[in-house]
Order: sequence, then C-alpha cells, then structure tokens
Amino acid sequence: MKLTSTSAVKSLDRGLDILEYVAGCSEPPSFSQLLASLGIPRSSLFHLLTNLLSRNFLERDPRTERYRLGAEIVEIARKAQRPSLGDRVTPFLRQLSLEMSETCGFYVRLADSVEVVASAISTQALSFTMKVGMHAPLYAVSAGKIMLSELSAEELSRYLARATLAPVTPHTIRAKSRLKKEIAKVKATGFAYSREEFTLGISAVATAVRSESKFYGAINLAVPTARFTLGREAEFREALRRAAQIIAKEISRDP
Repeated sequence: MKLTSTSAVKSLDRGLDILEYVAGCSEPPSFSQLLASLGIPRSSLFHLLTNLLSRNFLERDPRTERYRLGAEIVEIARKAQRPSLGDRVTPFLRQLSLEMSETCGFYVRLADSVEVVASAISTQALSFTMKVGMHAPLYAVSAGKIMLSELSAEELSRYLARATLAPVTPHTIRAKSRLKKEIAKVKATGFAYSREEFTLGISAVATAVRSESKFYGAINLAVPTARFTLGREAEFREALRRAAQIIAKEISRDP
C-alpha cells in the first residue's frame, strides 16, 4: 500500500513518540511496555522499532531485549551543542585584531558574494566596522578575490561571463580583463587587496584559510588607507599568514 502524506507524518509522529518515551523512562522499556504505553498497533510498533534500530536511534540490549537511546541520538546532540564556525574563529580574530590594532574578519563564499561569518573590530577611533552577516560582491573586496583565486580556470571564466562589475565606489574594478590579471597575481602571491574598492577610505588585504586539501574561507584586515603604509603592509601579510594557519588547524579538527 502506498503511503499518503498523512500516514507518512503519522509514522514520523509515532517514531518521535517512541524516542521521547524511551528517553523519559528511568529504566529501558520492553516491547510490551512500549505497546501498552504508546497505543501503537503491534505490527506498526515492530516496524518502527526495526527502523529506529537500523538507524542507530535506538539500541536493544541483547540480554534483556529492552530498548535504550542509540549512538545516533548522542551524535545529533553533540553536533547541536558544537560551537558555530563563527564562534570558533572569533577568538583568533580578536587576537589578530589586538596584535595589529585593526579590524579583521573571516569570510565564506555565498554564490557570487562573500559573507562575514565572524569579525573583530579595532578599538581605534578611526576604524572599519565589519558586521557579521554583511555581504559583498566577490570582485570588490579582498576576501572575495581570494574566493575567485580558488576557482579553476573554467569556473573563473564562467564567473566572468555572468558577472556585472557594478561600481561600488569610484575605485571598484570595472574591467574584467583587469580583474582576471589581479586574480592571477593573487594565485601567485597568496594575498588579495581591495584598495577603497568597497568602502572609500578603507584598504584591505586578505589570504586564504585552508589545509593541504580543503579551502575553508578567507581572513582579512580592513584598515583606514591612511594607516595602510608600505611598512605596515608586510606586517599585515605576516600576521594574516600566521592567523590563517592557526584557524585552519582549528577548523580541520572537525570529524
């Protein structure tokens, strides 16, 4: 018999009822106890228990044949309690910001833009405020150019074909040929720049956060142009390089 959407939802409800009941019992219940307490027909209860056991949501003691919550429930709870990516990255950004006395952020790609996942704001009177959740076009910000540098030649060509390089400021790159050359330079050096291309008065430098085999995102420093001197540029790059390695190591600890 083909299940309707109503019967499918009913089965889900019954499965959740079983899990809630088992979790609330002071001692693992038996099949007979579940049958009497939940009011689920015997055949349905048998099949639901079989499914829950096969997915490791439940376990059955081979000696007593009683049921207890399975390893998958524990794993789901562990994942739910794990700090978010932003929470994990933020302490390292705060350290970077403290060392450089500048604003910094961690970005991930979102389609043809980047999103700020975490940031640390400089305490200096003149500084850039980088808000978590902020989006920016890939071509206009340093972190976005890092994302573009991670694309294959074919992927980059497709991006350039569909992208419209709308000016965000008078300094935003408008020519696709120039952007392509800049991305090639990013690939060669490992660092990307945005010189007042997204916010007037603010220059930024970014680098990739990656392990040997996986790209996680990009971190940058966003600095008032007046403080973005040649002398400090070398400091910024070295600080970003160190921070990127530390953050990549932290993120790669995920199973």
